[in-house]
Amino acid sequence: MNRFGDIDVSFKRLPPVYGYHAEKLVSLEKALQPIEAHINELPRFIKVAKDYCHFPSEHGLSHDQSAAVYIYTMEWGETTLYRVLNKALRAQNRKALKIWFPYLKLFDTALDLLPTVKEVVWRGVPIDIVVNGKKISGYTEHESEDEIILRMGSRFLVKSDVLEQSNGSHLVHLIELGDNNDQPLASAMDPMHLSAVSSNTSTS
Repeated sequence: MNRFGDIDVSFKRLPPVYGYHAEKLVSLEKALQPIEAHINELPRFIKVAKDYCHFPSEHGLSHDQSAAVYIYTMEWGETTLYRVLNKALRAQNRKALKIWFPYLKLFDTALDLLPTVKEVVWRGVPIDIVVNGKKISGYTEHESEDEIILRMGSRFLVKSDVLEQSNGSHLVHLIELGDNNDQPLASAMDPMHLSAVSSNTSTS
């Protein structure tokens, strides 16, 4: 499984994650220091991320912010960062997320600086989604991929019935809900170009 297929299909209702907003911005090394016990050879992967991330950034990301995005897209096995983080985000014990707050602050502020996109995308798994996400193309381990990431807390409305595919997968058409109400984003309903994009839906 890669991060595009790392999906939780349960119907758990979890409290939002917001305490990380109060954290101070720190280096990637310091932000991930509390996680070292959970991820094998994490310092080595941090170094790779800082060596290969997109920096200088035309969007104003610091070296550590760019590396925070890059390391999230890296793949190195069962303790890959996104897998460990996604597991924590989906857990009922929200207090256990506190060790992730410094990294989430760094990661989220990096996304704040990246371009916001509003378009129809085709996800890495067969799900068709209208999104208002952040374009991280050029900031990932896979520089050639046109990629969008959805912010934590993104909410979606199922637009049509689930269609089962012959390969065992399911096709679901989702529409992102607006920030201030439960209505789909109006502009997302306008006719748009269908883009072949790999998007990541690691939200909580």
